[in-house]
Amino acid sequence: MDAMVPVKDDQESANEYFEVYMSLRAALREGKIETTDVEEYLAYKKRMLPKKAREIAQEMILKIDY
Repeated sequence: MDAMVPVKDDQESANEYFEVYMSLRAALREGKIETTDVEEYLAYKKRMLPKKAREIAQEMILKIDY
């Protein structure tokens, strides 16, 4: 019997990417992680996102107040 794998919608995928992005930014500020590690990991995670989720995540990131 095949098990059904739940499929995430674009918003949920974008939210997960955004949460990872924010936690990595915090780790960078605290000096717990190297910049190159973050860039490579985020590039990998971004490639795994569907196009619409990527667009949503990018909009969320652009709205961050620095």
